[in-house]
Amino acid sequence: MKLLIDKIKLRLLLEEKREYVGTKIEGIDTALAGIFFLLSLLCSDYHNIGSLDGIVIKTLAFVIGLAATLYGIKKIIVSLIYKYDHQVLYHDIENLNEITHPFSIVAIKDTFNEYANRFLLYYDKSWKCWFFFSFKTMEEQNEENIRVRLSNALHISKDNISLQYKAERIQPKYSIRDDVDKVYLHRLYQAKIASFSNEARADEFEVDGVQYRWMTIEEMETDQTIMDINSDVVSMVKDKIQ
Repeated sequence: MKLLIDKIKLRLLLEEKREYVGTKIEGIDTALAGIFFLLSLLCSDYHNIGSLDGIVIKTLAFVIGLAATLYGIKKIIVSLIYKYDHQVLYHDIENLNEITHPFSIVAIKDTFNEYANRFLLYYDKSWKCWFFFSFKTMEEQNEENIRVRLSNALHISKDNISLQYKAERIQPKYSIRDDVDKVYLHRLYQAKIASFSNEARADEFEVDGVQYRWMTIEEMETDQTIMDINSDVVSMVKDKIQ
């Protein structure tokens, strides 16, 4: 998994946690000091000081020594249970990750033609734009998930779909719809379909109410809506898939 970390935020985190990083067990010195102090009390006699009885003085000293010992033991237990080791530090660093949108982009070419130069796009009604297939990247079995999703969307057996990983790119960009800057981690795949239905060979077709269209990169680049919303993906596909 790739992380995009702000260097200033990372430095602040390391400064904040530098006293806690490592395997040092806290409280041992305090506990030992308390124990040795209690042992010394057993070998010592306390005389009266004025009206203050020696037994009272010894009792007060014993309470202080016992409190120090218990405090030290508590710190030892806490440091063993809640130790700030490298794994905890890595988890904190992961939380600084600014890549909040990992997506797998899938490009499908019209390989049923002699000169395959078009890609299959779908129309998103909410965005009012044509897009490449895009699925949220899964930590496990990502490619299997893509094949299943494509199979369901296009009514094609997943056994007829193969995937080839092409590239990965961090792409910060402004979201027009959400009016905010976002950082995307795009993983690009080329999907190859063994056999297309006659319906899917048409320039435009529809499956389950979703519109699909075959378009060349040049046609995408002349579509202002596509370039305003998705030029980074178009550029990535153009660079990485021939």
